[in-house]
Amino acid sequence: MPRRISLFAAVLLLVAALPVQADFAPIELDGDFTDWSTLTADATDTAGDDGSSGIDFGQVWVANDENYLYVRFETGVDVQPDEQQQMILYLDTDLNAGTGQSFGGIGADLVWRFGDRDGTFYRGGSAFIEHADVGLLMGPTVSSTEFEIALRRDAVPANGQDLFPGSQVRFILDDDASGDRVPNAGSVVYTFQSGSAPVPTLDLGRADPSHLRMATWNVQSDGLFDGGDAEAAQNRLLDVMDPDVLVVNEVWSHNATEVRNMIEQHLPSGAGEQWYATGNDGGNVLVSRFPILQSWEVNPGFRITAALLDLGATVTEDLLVIACHWRCCTADDNRQEEADSIIEFLHDARNPGGSINLAASTPFVLMGDLNLVGWRQQLETILTGDVINEGTYGLDSPPDWDGGPFTQVMSRHPDARVAYTWRKDWSTYYPGVLDYILYTDSALQLHNNYVMETRTMTASTRVTYGLLTNDTTDASDHAARVADFTLTSGLSAVPGAGPAAGSWARLLPNTPNPFNPSTALRFALERDAHVDLAVFDVRGRLVRDFASRSYPAGSHAVTWDGRDQQGRGLASGVYQVRMIGRGSDGSVLTTSRPVTLVE
Repeated sequence: MPRRISLFAAVLLLVAALPVQADFAPIELDGDFTDWSTLTADATDTAGDDGSSGIDFGQVWVANDENYLYVRFETGVDVQPDEQQQMILYLDTDLNAGTGQSFGGIGADLVWRFGDRDGTFYRGGSAFIEHADVGLLMGPTVSSTEFEIALRRDAVPANGQDLFPGSQVRFILDDDASGDRVPNAGSVVYTFQSGSAPVPTLDLGRADPSHLRMATWNVQSDGLFDGGDAEAAQNRLLDVMDPDVLVVNEVWSHNATEVRNMIEQHLPSGAGEQWYATGNDGGNVLVSRFPILQSWEVNPGFRITAALLDLGATVTEDLLVIACHWRCCTADDNRQEEADSIIEFLHDARNPGGSINLAASTPFVLMGDLNLVGWRQQLETILTGDVINEGTYGLDSPPDWDGGPFTQVMSRHPDARVAYTWRKDWSTYYPGVLDYILYTDSALQLHNNYVMETRTMTASTRVTYGLLTNDTTDASDHAARVADFTLTSGLSAVPGAGPAAGSWARLLPNTPNPFNPSTALRFALERDAHVDLAVFDVRGRLVRDFASRSYPAGSHAVTWDGRDQQGRGLASGVYQVRMIGRGSDGSVLTTSRPVTLVE
């Protein structure tokens, strides 16, 4: 069980005596507060009235959209969101002081204990509830001096009773350890504002075929080898992600070669391609379409592997990737050592004369499950180079070549304004951001990026990409994080160009795969080209070809309905798609991929 230290408790109060203006403002629940910057605080607590816990509440903001009620509040001291404190939210949703738990002049229908990660719902009786019952989200996942929370407006916590039955609510934020609360007296009523703000759907493909796609995925206890529903879901997800470099966490009982072979099954190599893999730390495997020049175990006894990748003859830079799976839960000291040791390793890499010497401006990417669920210092260290154990790991050293910090990829879900990469509705722990991609922005430019979470996708998005609602949970307990990059030198790493320089045309995985009744045959061109596309059976006989035509540079797709040249439906089985690309300079590239038709 997580340790419990009473530091504070919180209570937000909305009451008729202090009415506030409603703000219809879709908030992205990611632990970043930029999207609150245009809103006016709805309540302010008097400074200096904190008690023994150190909590000194400051400002409070409230907003809503059609799906959530949002609250942001300041604590005045660094505290953890889900333990070692006693924050309590008293939420009166029927504006009836005679119902629910009496507190500060309101009748709280919901009492939520942040540090215990549970609550009580009083309407229609008294019921114990968990975060999934009210759709509670909270950010950031690490400790902070301010937080944002979200509650589902359509939640039915218990007893068949709606959480929000009307157009107004009132609530109190109180530090149960010392009694500090906001506001100090009175109450504030919040009125929901109507409106609609659809979430723009993110494109899950590359904006340009030359972009370098990186992904990190905790597959939960060797989940790549579970078979059955897990393997089928992983296949669909990997087909859409189609990474060039993939960090796989929690590979406990299989070696790098076995992981590489499994990825080859999911994403068969095209012409001139192959997969490479390394894993030095007993838990992470880095899989790459680019040759691995060298790899290191960064800190023996911890799960950190670094690898230098050859991006190909057309690219002057190599790429350093650090695969991480930091210690979990309350192991703050271990995570601090992991962060410190990586900063030491990168300091060595940037400065001649050490155990590793890299060319100036070599791009760095750090990926993996960092398990940042405790104190924020570990995140600050890896971002800024602020080493804590200087006697062991040396002095502070900003990780980017320009003397600046790592840049964090702040991704959201394709169809939702949420950022969590881990969510278990039956666990007491809140959904959280555990999986990270950090990069040196002096050498890399970020493009498309997202968290591959199918539960929050719209049906339309899932159909478009051949995904199922539970693919994320069937595949693992974590959602993968995906990000596309180009090199700021102006030279882009063309996927597959490592083993075969000049691979300017590429046949991408079809979606969906397996398929029935139709699938999108996808391909990418780095420059304008004439393309021939055809399908063959297992004996190599032509069963369907498509109009030979010219295409501009970019990503394209041709739909195949699973029928032959005469329009007859084909039997279930594996077919081979072949693409021939002809460039204006006379160059010809041929590549192929298997596709599976199922009844």
